[in-house]
Amino acid sequence: MVYLRHPQRLVQPSWSVGMLCALILFSAAPALAWNGRVLKVLAGDTLIVSWQDTHRAITLYGIKSPDPQTMPGEKARKFAAASITGNKIKINPITTDSQGHIIAMVFRNGQNFNEFLLRSGYAFVNREQCRSSACQQWLRYERFARTRHRGIWADTEQQSSRRKKWNQ
Repeated sequence: MVYLRHPQRLVQPSWSVGMLCALILFSAAPALAWNGRVLKVLAGDTLIVSWQDTHRAITLYGIKSPDPQTMPGEKARKFAAASITGNKIKINPITTDSQGHIIAMVFRNGQNFNEFLLRSGYAFVNREQCRSSACQQWLRYERFARTRHRGIWADTEQQSSRRKKWNQ
C-alpha cells in the first residue's frame, strides 16, 4: 500500500487504489469480437483471415488438429478449408500465442467453428489451453467422434487394423 506523507499524519490515497483496480479490471477484459473473411486454412486449427485490409493468423482456441504434414492432418486441413474458406466469420479473441497468432473462438453463421471441428472428428481438445466452461462438453464431443471413428479418428482406426494384419 502506498502512503503519502502529510505533516501531521500519513494519508492513504483511496483514489490511487481505485484507479489501480479499474486498470487491472479493464486490462484483463477480453478483446472485443470482430468480423473477418477466411482467406486460407494453414492447418485444421489455424486460419488466415482478412480484416481491415490486413491478414491475421488465427489459431482456434481450445482445440488442436494433427500436423498438416501427416495424412490425418492434411485431411483435417482440407475439411476445415472446405467448411470455412471464403466465409465471413466472427472472431472472439481470447489471447495471443508466442508467435503472435490470435487465439480465438470463431463463429460461422452463428455456430462455434471450434466445436464444429471437434464434433466432426477433425480436431481434439487442447487440454493444456482449454479453460472455458465449454471444455467439459468439448471433451464429450471428442470422445463421441473418436468412438464413432469420425474424421481423423477413422484414419487411426484403419492404421491400427493394418498394423495388426501386418504383424500376424
